[in-house]
Amino acid sequence: MSDETPHRFVLVRHAEAVCNVLTPDARIERYDMDAALTKRGEAQAAALASGLPDELVGDPIFCSPLRRARETAMPLAQQRRLAVVYDDRLAEMGATECFVPPLSMAEWDMLLERRAANPEAEVSPGIEPLSRQDARVRDFLRDRHAHRGDARCTLLVAHAFTIELAILALLGLQSAALTAFRLRLSNAAVHVVENNALGGLARLLLVNAKNHMTRWL
Repeated sequence: MSDETPHRFVLVRHAEAVCNVLTPDARIERYDMDAALTKRGEAQAAALASGLPDELVGDPIFCSPLRRARETAMPLAQQRRLAVVYDDRLAEMGATECFVPPLSMAEWDMLLERRAANPEAEVSPGIEPLSRQDARVRDFLRDRHAHRGDARCTLLVAHAFTIELAILALLGLQSAALTAFRLRLSNAAVHVVENNALGGLARLLLVNAKNHMTRWL
């Protein structure tokens, strides 16, 4: 395939997980890599598997190794008989356990905002700087462009920051753009960007599409 041929990246945030429905008074003591999907999240993953259009499905599915991403990708892989490739570069805030002082949900959200505003900083011990996450996301995208062969589509299942960073990179923007605007990424929503190289001509085709889910999901 010519390097000038646009390649389609289909980016799916994981379905609703236990860590997404914590109450405001909940205390967070660590970044939970092993958070499972809720019952609603399982329904979202099933809807994704049956409702995602064929033209948005790539083989294999690339997936973060974190449990909530794996549980989102697996129904799609099983229903479409696709392979799943787990890639640490798609993990959220690194692929290791991150422990933080006990924080309220409001404090956790503020910590994540500080992380976006100070990309080189380790805002809490064990939490990967945003710049490092951005570097591995861009490395994954460059790798896919270099090894796409005849594939016209790359489908990946990952997390909010990973997908935001990927969209920015595919559009030729830097992670600093997160301080100016943020994308609202719903659980199990689909985002589509086409380009022929990082920094090349790009088209943003879909953002936060949920056509595959009913209003109740």
